[in-house]
This record gives sequence, C-alpha cells and structure tokens, in this order.
Amino acid sequence: GSEMCIRDRLQMNDYIIDEFYEDMKKVKFEAFGILDSDNKIHTLGTDSKIIGRIFEMFAQPVLEKIAERHGMILTTPESQTVYPDFIMMSSKSSKDKIAIDIKTTYIDSDQSTIKFTLGSYGSYMRNNTKNIEYKYTDYVKHYVIGFIYKRNGQAQESQVFDYSEREKIVFPFYDVKYFIQEKYKIAGDKPGSGNTENIGSFLTKNYSELKGGEGPFSELGVDAFDIYWKYYPKYRSTDKAYTSLTEFAEWFPKQEPTEIELLHTYDYKTTLDRILKYARKLKGDR
Repeated sequence: GSEMCIRDRLQMNDYIIDEFYEDMKKVKFEAFGILDSDNKIHTLGTDSKIIGRIFEMFAQPVLEKIAERHGMILTTPESQTVYPDFIMMSSKSSKDKIAIDIKTTYIDSDQSTIKFTLGSYGSYMRNNTKNIEYKYTDYVKHYVIGFIYKRNGQAQESQVFDYSEREKIVFPFYDVKYFIQEKYKIAGDKPGSGNTENIGSFLTKNYSELKGGEGPFSELGVDAFDIYWKYYPKYRSTDKAYTSLTEFAEWFPKQEPTEIELLHTYDYKTTLDRILKYARKLKGDR
C-alpha cells in the first residue's frame, strides 16, 4: 500500500543523515556563555541540562537548512514536555513526518560506557496520541542525534567575564563527538533507568557502534523494536512476560499473531522470521 511506499522511499534515501554530517563539519562547539545587556558574559558551568541545550542550539540551524533544501518545515512541539524535540514535515497534515530527538551524555574517559535514554515506552508507543505532538502513526522515521562530551573540571562554576576578556573563558566541555541514527538501531533491550519507563540505548564503550547503529534491533527491524517496547512490562507490573531480548525471542513465537498488534500495520511473518533467526544466533553464541 501507500504506507510501504513512503517507508521504502525513506529507506532508500537517507539524506538527513548524510547532510547532517556534512553540515555539522562546519560547526565549532565553542560557546563562551550568555551575553547580558552590559556586555558581560556569564559562563555556562558544567550543568548537564544547560550543556544539552547548547548542543541543541548548535544542531537546530543545521536541521533547518536540511528541511529547507527538501521543501520541508522544521518545527518544535507546542508543549516542551512532549515527544519529539523537532519535527520535519512537508505539511501539518502529512503522514510521513520525521521525528528528531537530541540527546546528550558525558563520559569520564574513552573507557566509559556510553548511555542514553531514548524516550518513553509507556506512552505514545501504546497510545497513539499520548505525550506526542501529532500521532505516533503520523511519523515514518524517528532519529536520535546523540552528543557525547567530556566535562572540563575547571569550568565548574558560572563566572562573569567582560566581553573583551572572552578568550580567557574555559569551555565547559571538550572532545565532543556526535552521531545521528534511527532510534531503533541504537536502542537496547533494557530501560534507561530503574524506575522510569524510558528506553535505554544499547551499552557500548565504542562511539562508532552508536554512529553505525549496531544495536540488536538493527537486524530485528523497526517493527520488532515497536513490538518489544510496546509490550515490555511496565515498571510496576508484577507479571513480566519478558525483560530481555533472549526472553522476548522465546515469548513472541508463542503468541497468537492476532494478539500482537501495533498502531500501524506490519508484516507479522517477516518479523517472526527475523526473531527466530535471532534466537538461533543467540543459541549458537552460547
């Protein structure tokens, strides 16, 4: 049907990823702080919320350029508490909207495990309109832009500098790496934190695995990702059908095809085949 056509077109032409890397090459991640009306700069300090917002500010103009080139508009939701951070679309009524979320995390060293939380699994993946701008089914792609940085200990507190002395300011972050990837390809099979219903990224120390989207769902496919997290037991639930991909791979084939529904149509057979193949591989690995 027409839905497949949209998905195929987007699969073939991942211009957003290519153009994002191309345009980001020109960005220098150097923000002195906030300039007040007396020409004084208030430095940022190392508060991770503020630093996350700074990275969003660096990325937004890049996304706006990409949208413009493709005759699309880039908007943000009316409410700041709903998914996603940015929406790229040809029109408000279009059914092939693109969701873009920006996530930041810091690491202490190159040996640190990189962790992201990738949004809720308890809301719009189960209820088409909950905590999301438009409907979940209005989106055909969900991208995550991830920034990974190291914190500069010397920039702890916010300080005030004269504009003319700005070269003395120590930037609060260094060694900034970034990637853009489809959400399902960087998702893991565990929540991002113990008591919130948030999807966690797959754990790795290697940034290039995130950039390459080498998570477990990249071979299982986006529909398996949607099913896994739609039926993942909620935090307080006592009846936990599965809490890992290994258990899911045993659980899924035992369900009646009609019982496993998604908000959008999907190919049950293809999904089942991929899950069985994955299960065989898991057994082989042991």
